Amino acid sequence: MVSVLLATFEGMAHLPEQIATLRGQTADFRVLWQDDGSTDGTADFLASLADGRFTPGNQQGQHLGATGNFLSLLRQDDAPYTALCDQDDLWQPEKLARCLAAMVQAEAAYGPETPILIHHDCRVVSADGAVLHDSFFRHQGWDPRANTLPRLLVQNNVTGCTCVMNAALRRLVAEHARAESLFMHDWFIALTAAAFGHIVFVDAPLVDYRQHGSNVLGASRHGLIRRGIAALRTPERARDRIRLTYRQARAFRDLYAGALPETAAAIVDGYLAIGGLPKSKRLAALKAGGYLMQSPLTRLGQRIFG
Repeated sequence: MVSVLLATFEGMAHLPEQIATLRGQTADFRVLWQDDGSTDGTADFLASLADGRFTPGNQQGQHLGATGNFLSLLRQDDAPYTALCDQDDLWQPEKLARCLAAMVQAEAAYGPETPILIHHDCRVVSADGAVLHDSFFRHQGWDPRANTLPRLLVQNNVTGCTCVMNAALRRLVAEHARAESLFMHDWFIALTAAAFGHIVFVDAPLVDYRQHGSNVLGASRHGLIRRGIAALRTPERARDRIRLTYRQARAFRDLYAGALPETAAAIVDGYLAIGGLPKSKRLAALKAGGYLMQSPLTRLGQRIFG
């Protein structure tokens, strides 16, 4: 059994389509849903579903924000495996089955008490479902092999709607994450898995990731080259993006305090120390520590603005 955690807010434009794709899954699941105070009938729609697999969370309507809502659901869950679900995407029928198969293999290799994260690629689609990009990873310039703690500290490549975690990882995140300290929950989940356990990538677009004006965050509108040119034109924004990585690293370190494994703590502390170095030493330390972004263009930006 896998729990699907569905966090919603003003979702009626696309939620019925998402529910249809959930019901089409080939794996067994239950849905724990929680609405964040919608006024468009989202909560009423979910409550009306004549399907015993859908259960409401216990913090309905509390305006927790996207990250706070998902973290609340994580703390309420007790299933052996947990998937995160956005309200406006479209899931391929085999999404859960393929992720669970990868999880079974990973737990056989590393043990079920090891925190494990499974994630996968997406297609990016428009508000009406037209395919914009057939690979979220290629469009963003992400490298699925960049799943170590140093690489993820400087650039996240895990998208929340692709995440399936085992109970060991869910418990760690639920205990230590605090919404007010995080940029986004998926980045914290990825860092936790890299620090305490393992990350496995399924190289398949198992979700149609819907891009529209109401996304909290989403795919970049332009390709890597245009984004690189934009960074050169707005250098302060590029520097802000790098400063964000240091803030997130410090929040991660503080939230886990003394609970981080010794090696992981040294990696995080090493990255935080780099921020105070002169630029020439900083660039050398980034390379030596493996704190490298995921594409040649973003690594160039890291050298220019970092």
